[in-house]
Amino acid sequence: MAELFEIVGEDFFKPLTSLFKNIYVDCLNIIYDSYRTELSYGADRDVLVAKLTYYFESMGTGDIQFEDETESLKDSKAKASTFLRKLKDYGWIEYDIGNDQKIRVIMPNHSISVIQTINSITNQEEMEYQSEISAIYSLLTNEELLSRPYPQVVKPVFDHTFSLFTELKKLNTSIRKYIEEITSDKTAEEILENFFTYHEEIGSKAYHRIKTNDNVSRFRNIILRRLQGMLEDNERFNLIVQGFMNIEGVNDSEEAADIVHGMIAETIERFRSYDDIVDEIDRRNSKYIRNAVERAKFLLLNSNNAEGKISKILQYMADHFNRDEENNLTEDASDDICRLFNIFPQGFLSGESLKAIPISKKITEVDELTEGFILSDEERELRRLAIMEKNKNRFSKKNISAFVGERLEGKQSVKASEIEVMSRRDMIRIIFIYLYGKEDKTEYFVNNCGEMIEKEGFRFRDFEIKRRIR
Repeated sequence: MAELFEIVGEDFFKPLTSLFKNIYVDCLNIIYDSYRTELSYGADRDVLVAKLTYYFESMGTGDIQFEDETESLKDSKAKASTFLRKLKDYGWIEYDIGNDQKIRVIMPNHSISVIQTINSITNQEEMEYQSEISAIYSLLTNEELLSRPYPQVVKPVFDHTFSLFTELKKLNTSIRKYIEEITSDKTAEEILENFFTYHEEIGSKAYHRIKTNDNVSRFRNIILRRLQGMLEDNERFNLIVQGFMNIEGVNDSEEAADIVHGMIAETIERFRSYDDIVDEIDRRNSKYIRNAVERAKFLLLNSNNAEGKISKILQYMADHFNRDEENNLTEDASDDICRLFNIFPQGFLSGESLKAIPISKKITEVDELTEGFILSDEERELRRLAIMEKNKNRFSKKNISAFVGERLEGKQSVKASEIEVMSRRDMIRIIFIYLYGKEDKTEYFVNNCGEMIEKEGFRFRDFEIKRRIR
């Protein structure tokens, strides 16, 4: 296998690590778009210089000076010509002079591959799983393609399968990224914003599709039977091996047979492992929703108790000490900060301080309750009512579902903006309506509307609440 830098050159990646890396990427995209859409061989250099000149004029970039050059570039056309020249020197583009003596810019294969990869990372285009599955299914069930089974069936099926399962693993990784973000130091607002983004980009799109329209299970049995049949049918398998030898230039028939067998067996194994991958995606999706709800609940509801107040004090202190430019960390803390630690008197530490307190197992007689401690029926009823009232005011799934049920009575749907918001507690209830509405076990579900709503000083993105039909 050839070494990477023997193909691309030693300086190929320098533009992507330079001071002007963003400009280089923009220029490469302009060149790539022109080269890709050009019907003739290559793109005219003068046309590209004109396009790059327009880019520098519209961006309004200031003077540009490279480290290896003494003069700074002020003119947009000079910038365009210089960046084009440097991309040629670095090996991203090549010049070719045609019969008409015009210089044409062409892009080597490795440049095109890198640009396409950069664009796929930047755009984060989501795969249509259905198209990949349909392609695999069609290739395996089209009898007319079996006259040349390796180039027309086995190889494209192997490639489509690799792409499909790579995207499924990327989906799994994306969910894991959101789970990790929940555990980082984020506010309740940031967690909720991530939650909305997650359901727009993952939950309502990719995850929903693999569970419904793009479910591989509908086609898997036929795909597996066809692939297994290729391994068991000696005549067809030999035809595949012969095609592999002709296309890939392999002369050893035994080596070719091993490679072909491995390709088909690997494809079969991928489809057999599909349930395990989707189960893992299910677990991560459920974990994300559960963690997001619990984390948001903690941040929203525990800010006024003792634990929340201590947490705010510690957060303030951390922010105070982290301002390196404003504070000299080598100086002693101020008296105001030190007094925060005088919450209780401190004793002294000794070797016994870390010892666990032994639990006495001695059974002693239970003291009799005094007669005055016995609750009367009236007091017991008052305590029961107090507990019922406290439970009724909790933001539990049951209470939220009951509240939504009242709002949906006689209706199929209602918008969050129609719910009365008079206090912070009303706003928190709307947040939990949205959070619980993304779970499958609730009696309702929610859909984003996209419109920002402001009510009584609170701002939130409106959403529609619909009754779930079982």
